[in-house]
Amino acid sequence: IVETVGEEETVIFAATVGHSSLLEEMERQGRLDLADVRGKWEVFSIQFVEKPAEGVERALVVAGSDKRGTIYGLFQLSELIGVTPFVYFGDAAPEKYDRIQFIDGEGQSQTESSVKTRMVTELPMTSREPSVKFRGFFINDEWPCFGNWTFRHFGGFNAEMYDHVFELLLRMKGNYLWPAMWTSSFFLDGPGMASMDLADAYGVIIGNSHHEPCMRASEEWDKVKGEDTPYGTAWNYKVNKEGLLNYWADGLKRSAGHEKFITIGMRGERDSALEGQSSLAENIEILKDIICEQKKLIQKYVNPDLSKVPMLLAVYKEVEDYYYGDKDTPGLKDWDGLDGVTVMLCEDNFGNIRFLPDEKRRERVGGYGMYYHLDYHGSPISYEWVGSTPLTRTWEQMTQAWEYGVRQMWIVNVGDLKFEEFFLGYFMKLAYDFEQWGTSAPNQTGRYTRETVRAIFPQADSTLQERIACVIEEYVRLNGLRRPEALNDRIYHPAHYLEGRKMLQRAVRLEQENEKVLSLLPAECCDAYESMIYYPAAGTANLLQMHLYAGMNHLYAEQGKTAANELGTKIKECIEKDRRLAEHFARILDGKWSGMEMAEHIGF
Repeated sequence: IVETVGEEETVIFAATVGHSSLLEEMERQGRLDLADVRGKWEVFSIQFVEKPAEGVERALVVAGSDKRGTIYGLFQLSELIGVTPFVYFGDAAPEKYDRIQFIDGEGQSQTESSVKTRMVTELPMTSREPSVKFRGFFINDEWPCFGNWTFRHFGGFNAEMYDHVFELLLRMKGNYLWPAMWTSSFFLDGPGMASMDLADAYGVIIGNSHHEPCMRASEEWDKVKGEDTPYGTAWNYKVNKEGLLNYWADGLKRSAGHEKFITIGMRGERDSALEGQSSLAENIEILKDIICEQKKLIQKYVNPDLSKVPMLLAVYKEVEDYYYGDKDTPGLKDWDGLDGVTVMLCEDNFGNIRFLPDEKRRERVGGYGMYYHLDYHGSPISYEWVGSTPLTRTWEQMTQAWEYGVRQMWIVNVGDLKFEEFFLGYFMKLAYDFEQWGTSAPNQTGRYTRETVRAIFPQADSTLQERIACVIEEYVRLNGLRRPEALNDRIYHPAHYLEGRKMLQRAVRLEQENEKVLSLLPAECCDAYESMIYYPAAGTANLLQMHLYAGMNHLYAEQGKTAANELGTKIKECIEKDRRLAEHFARILDGKWSGMEMAEHIGF
């Protein structure tokens, strides 16, 4: 119950169209108009209704077109009263009020000045359908950080932990998740199917990564394969076709009744190329047979009507060769066996899109998806520590994807999730409301930064909020010039054009401003700042200084200058500070995030 204008008590009522007799009765009586909600995908309305039921004078009605629409409506209401998506993963403390007043339309406040009141004036409201139909993220490269964190605090990759992940996804108005997969199986670690059951209850669509077909986690294979099993021992379709088909069939059977987006195709074990030395043409024919057989299994165990089953083929790494073919070998791109399947394109693992469909291909049934990276583990360099992809790059690349018709699915690799919350939030806003944040909104990343800072730190004054935004922008700008893991003593020259000196000045200014902002924050803001910003900014500034000092040390040593010894001492101090910063982060909030500080980042 909330209080509104005139001290009336107002019931908040949430329901899904088609699943509520009370909603239908309100509409039949003309008290509620659901025309803009009914039959839509993930749409909600929030509006006041007078005398909605006997004994109720007034209701604030949240009506969803489907389950997720209703959930989004409730979380939108939560945001309107000051609760951001970062309430758990970012430790953002909402501002506290004596009263929250929902003002309908042009209503005027009647609250006493002595009462601290939050005015919610945005109602009534009706959402639009999301811009991208399936939107979500991939927890990946999760050791040592995410893995140690979840085992220390939850005992593993279980439903208790995923409860928080699902909430973050839904608060960001996402609907699709690739679970962690390095050492875990989402379908076994719940325990059992508990995580999948929870996802289904919450309306979270579960998929699997580009090398985990038919709802089976990569890690499951080693647990169930064997000579005395129906699966055999070889992850090789040419020699163990029957065993692999049995394995995939059981994955589909197990997930029956749960909402899912099924990955099809096949790659080698653990994110590698298909096994066996075969020609391009042979591999394409093998993949065609795999996909045809998998679709038969999906018809048998999921739905005879494949048009009602979301399926995707990830065109990633060597699969690109099979998809495009060459001048002598037709690839999969023109094969009718992929009709109705979402073709998930990928960028180059560093945020640069490699291929987009031409005009004649954009309207294909099944559409296109994009797999984007804010984190990457692999050749030629990994980046997994803190945020290092500027929002401007994400805007530039993902607006290209949208304009070229990639609109069915967007998923982003967020690594350990911690320290990527701010960047994930921007990606999800682009996907949910492209009209507001996409092509028609160039140079608006600064607006996102400042709106997000105001929501996370409402207790700080506007001057301090601007300083927080500048700290975020500067540490990301420095990391965007050269990812931290790829830094070394030769990146910025210690002498030419004073490059090293100028970069050192920037690093020192960032370090000093970060410390000053933390010291000025109201107490209610400190947890969120330490959780999301302080460590990435401090670590970035310190790491850059270490490499700059190393470059100067080497130059001065070659020149025979004794100043090299002083710089050598500074390098050691930076190494020690890097250790102290990580240890400090592990202790904040009574160790809530311990484990998340363990990422390699010096010459990784």
